[in-house]
Amino acid sequence: MGVNSNKQLETQLLAEWLTVSGYGDKSKTHVNVGAAMLQYNGEPLPPAKQRAFGVWNDWADARIALPGLVILVEAKIVNIGSAYGQLLDYMDEYPASDDYKAFAPARIKGLILCAFERTRTALLFTKYGIDTVLYTPTWAQGTLETKIFRGAIAT
Repeated sequence: MGVNSNKQLETQLLAEWLTVSGYGDKSKTHVNVGAAMLQYNGEPLPPAKQRAFGVWNDWADARIALPGLVILVEAKIVNIGSAYGQLLDYMDEYPASDDYKAFAPARIKGLILCAFERTRTALLFTKYGIDTVLYTPTWAQGTLETKIFRGAIAT
């Protein structure tokens, strides 16, 4: 994959948008939205092994805390349906998380931040409390197409 992976681009997209949007001081990135108990052969793992497997905990890209409202954010280059499914799962799990305790009983919303938008997909998930923000970052150096699709299309 070229110089920048999608994950790097998504991280940069999120960082810039949080700053430009004014949410930077109201946000936290890489938020543990919960730790689902893992099982192996039908038995829950012991606590020490649960911690060792913490990489499989659910982590939202960011959380924005406003009075009476918490917004969980996932940043994606393209707002594909699986991102919304992931965020729906996070929104369901988040009320039981340690992070939410400081904001309870605030309402929880989801937000997909993307550089390219699939309008139909965005509209579909509005009924589930997930908004979509289309944002073109300045670091794209002209267009995202040159960063993401460089060399992918023969001319």
